[in-house]
Amino acid sequence: MHALGWEFISINPLFSALVASTVFLLGFLLNGVLSDYKESEKLPGEIASSLMLIAREIRAIPIHNPKGNVQDCLVAIGDLSHAVLKWIKSDSPTEELLRVYDHGHDQVVLASRWLEASSLKGRLMTELSFLLRSIHRIDVIRETDFVTMVYWLANLATIILCGGLIFSSGYPQQDSAFFLFVISFLLVFVLHLISDIDNPFGFSDPSSAEDVDLEVLEYTHRRIQDLINSPLMVASHSPSKARI
Repeated sequence: MHALGWEFISINPLFSALVASTVFLLGFLLNGVLSDYKESEKLPGEIASSLMLIAREIRAIPIHNPKGNVQDCLVAIGDLSHAVLKWIKSDSPTEELLRVYDHGHDQVVLASRWLEASSLKGRLMTELSFLLRSIHRIDVIRETDFVTMVYWLANLATIILCGGLIFSSGYPQQDSAFFLFVISFLLVFVLHLISDIDNPFGFSDPSSAEDVDLEVLEYTHRRIQDLINSPLMVASHSPSKARI
């Protein structure tokens, strides 16, 4: 542009106002997506806690009723934990996860029939309902963009600002190139960061770097598999020892 003599925009206070307005838009977007990201960070741990509590409560049913057969239910919960992990990593569709969830729910209901009058039934249903709400919450976060119109406005303002820097005059060529590189790099980097943080479950996107940690889910899945493979607990009928 300098060699062709096309630098026809002069730097003035209005140009500084354009920079300030663009930074304001980016700050608004970044603040909004960060609040959702902090909430999303809690979801894997909450899902892992629900799965582990369900598995351990199911495994404890033979203590309440020695006739209780809960092996199939434990296997269903193990399949559900595996399905949740695959789904969050975008390796399976939501419909498949919901089918596995429905099967696990049915198995939990069948296992709870061995409990006659126990608060354990209510706890199991509560954890299952919380698990379903968390699944739907993650699905909404994935599919919903944060204030789409503001995204478009921020991208448009960034393009206009970078174009204005390219055609600007009034500074030596080296200074203009420096300002163009620094400001353009920061704006484009922040836009990419906002887009990445807006979907903290973008494991299928190779360019996504800011995703939530799934280590707690993977660890919980391994623990549930250990529960499935270990012998079931049964109530002891040995006479109690006399107290001294």
